[in-house]
Amino acid sequence: MASTTPSQAVVDKWVSQKYNIECEVDGSCTNGEGRIRLSSSHFKNTGIYSSYEQRFEDSEGGETVIRTLGVFGQLFEMESSKLWEMLN
Repeated sequence: MASTTPSQAVVDKWVSQKYNIECEVDGSCTNGEGRIRLSSSHFKNTGIYSSYEQRFEDSEGGETVIRTLGVFGQLFEMESSKLWEMLN
């Protein structure tokens, strides 16, 4: 199971493709509509699953939160829920 748990790099690539987000090392990003900033992120790999939460802010103060669960080589977009809270 641990060998099929997606790494942070795999999740980053998936998020980049799904949401058209490209980030630089300094945390500045673009999303196809303009510049956004990676305000925080949290990656957890338990060996059975991995979870990754990223928060982005736009220039007007709007926030986008992307939650991703990876298990058995598959990635799933998650909503804020009791399940998400239990996994993190």
